[in-house]
Order: sequence, then structure tokens, then C-alpha cells
Amino acid sequence: MSAVTEMSAAARRNDPPPRPDYERVPETLGTIGEIQRQLTLAERLGQNAFFRRMVLLLGLAALWQGYATVLDNELMLPTFTTTVAALWDALAHGTLVERTLYSLQVLITGYVLGVILAGLLVSLSAATRCGNARRVQSFQPAVAIFRCPVEQAEEGFLQFLRDR
Repeated sequence: MSAVTEMSAAARRNDPPPRPDYERVPETLGTIGEIQRQLTLAERLGQNAFFRRMVLLLGLAALWQGYATVLDNELMLPTFTTTVAALWDALAHGTLVERTLYSLQVLITGYVLGVILAGLLVSLSAATRCGNARRVQSFQPAVAIFRCPVEQAEEGFLQFLRDR
């Protein structure tokens, strides 16, 4: 295509005329200014995530301590210092760790027994003709059971809207 047909095609599309290419030579920059400066202590601490989190935790601890002191009821809300002292005592003497491990042992034992019992029941259900028939029948009323509360909530909401 020639330049004339390109120009006429651009004119037909209402495009602006092409601009001439040019190259700029940078002027002497001289002194731009301060490129790198030392941050103030407040700016450095404000950018430190660990410091911000510690300030937040200390603020919450101070609020807890202040409210518990004003409330003055150790049974309802012990002070922060009392709670930390009890935690340290339980960790130092090993009672907290010992009881936590015992609780985890009970939870894991129950979980393993539940998985084994569920596996046995599913195996028994799949292996027998009676279990297979009951498994199919047992899930049929589930749809109605699950839909009932949703429908009741919808009816209650519609009644609420009608009453307004």
C-alpha cells in the first residue's frame, strides 16, 4: 500500500494524522535531590510487623489488666498477671503438658476406634443383602428432613414481610 492510500484510509476512519518520530536528548540532570535517606525510628518501627503485633498484644494485655482490676472479681475475670503466673506455674511443673498429652491421647484413641467401627459397619452393610437394602432406604427421608427447616424459615420470612 502506498502512503497516499494509507492516509486516505486514515482520513476515512477519522483517525488523526500520524505524528512524526522524534528523539529527545536528556538535559543535564544536575542534583536531583535526596534519593536515599535514613528512616526515622518511628518509621522503621512502623514497618516492622513483629513490633506492631507486640504493641497490639501489649495493648490488649493492658486493657485486660485494667478491666480486671476495676472489676475486682478474680473468679469472674482474673487479672492478666495472675493468668500468666498460673500458666508459668503449670508449664514449669509439667502438669499442663502432661494433661494436654493425656487429652490428645484420649482424642486420638476415640478417633481411631470410631474409624475402625465405621469401617466394620460399612463392610457388614455392603456384604449382606439386608444391609444393602437398609442403606438405600435410610437415605430416602433425608431430603425431606433437610428441606423442612428451610421451608419453615422461608414461610416465616414471607409472613414477616406480609405483616409489615
